[in-house]
Amino acid sequence: MNERQDDMTSSSDYEQPDSASAQPAADWQSLVDNAASQPTASDPVTQLVQEYKEAIKARDEAEDKYLRAAAEFANARRRAELRADNEVRSAKEMILTSFLPVADDLQRALATLPAGGDAAGWLEGFYLIQRKLHGVLDRLGVSPMQTEGQTFDPALHQAVVLADGGDVPSGTVLEELQKGYLLDGKVLRPAMVKVAQ
Repeated sequence: MNERQDDMTSSSDYEQPDSASAQPAADWQSLVDNAASQPTASDPVTQLVQEYKEAIKARDEAEDKYLRAAAEFANARRRAELRADNEVRSAKEMILTSFLPVADDLQRALATLPAGGDAAGWLEGFYLIQRKLHGVLDRLGVSPMQTEGQTFDPALHQAVVLADGGDVPSGTVLEELQKGYLLDGKVLRPAMVKVAQ
């Protein structure tokens, strides 16, 4: 019995293991650290951790490339929209600025309307305005169509009246009711015409 008591006392003299020291020494973080320091280790867990780290790195690089490409695309689209807006504004300014002198001349001509005497000078002023207007249109690439006596072409003409042409062949333009214009050889506005039946 004494021996048994000695065994019991001797076992009670041992310290109980601390719960913190009972955790395994090789936890997840130490595996990651070991994988970084031993990339050629044959331990399967170490190899998996290394592959995991490489996959995370590849994912981060791909995400960075995607974000950069998306930002570059957004910037390029914004620059293209701004450039298009500027080009449209410049074209409008050029066209409208070309017509302002014609508007000024019309205002001056209307301000000098003769009270009751000779209107020949006043009429000549309107002819000058018309010539200036045609000069502006010509510089912008606009030219009037020649329609009377031509064969009706639906791509160039808009028939608003059909009339008896007498001895004129059917489908011939008899009269131009509203002038048509071409812009660089393409129809800007079709001519309104009277056509022989």
